[in-house]
Amino acid sequence: MNWKSHLEHLENTKQWNAAIKFMQKIIKENPDDMDAYLFMNYLLMNLLVEEEYDKSRFDAYRTLIKWYFDESYAKFSNNAEYLYITARTAVMSEWFFGIDVQDYEEMIKKAYQLDPNNPLYQENYYYNLRNKDPENLELIAYARLILSTNSPIEKQLKNKGAVGKYILTLKRGWAESILWNVKNK
Repeated sequence: MNWKSHLEHLENTKQWNAAIKFMQKIIKENPDDMDAYLFMNYLLMNLLVEEEYDKSRFDAYRTLIKWYFDESYAKFSNNAEYLYITARTAVMSEWFFGIDVQDYEEMIKKAYQLDPNNPLYQENYYYNLRNKDPENLELIAYARLILSTNSPIEKQLKNKGAVGKYILTLKRGWAESILWNVKNK
C-alpha cells in the first residue's frame, strides 16, 4: 500500500481522526521517514487553521502538532527540504509549532544556505529583489520558471501530497502577480 495515496484519500474525505491515527502508525513504523513528518505536520496545521473539526479535539491536536514538530526538527533540522517545507507550513500559524516569525524565516534562510542552487529555496532572494526592482529580468525569469511546464519546483513538490500542493499554489500565485504587474505597467 502507498501510504501517501491512502492519506490523500483520508484528507479528501475529511476523515481527520483516521488520517492522524494513520500517520501516527506510519511514523511509528518509519521513524526516519522525513516525508511522514512533513505530511503529519501539515495535516495537523491545516486541520487547526483551515478545516472544520470537532473543537473538543483542539487541545489534543495542538499537543500533537507541537510533539511532531519538535520530534521532526530534532531529526531533520539540517535537511534543506525539511526546513523549507516546515517553514512554509508554519507560516499558517507558527505559534502551534512553538516558534515565531523570525524562527521560520531562519529556517528558510538555512534551507537556502544548505542548498543554494535549488530554485525552491531561492525565494527570499527573489522576494527581496521584487521589493527593490519589481521589473528585474532575473525576477521575471524566476516567476516564469515557477509557472513553466515541467518546472523543477513543481517536480520537487509533486510527491509531497497536500503540503506540496499548498506550497506550489502559494508560489504560483506569487509568480502570477509578478508577471501580471509587469504586463500591466
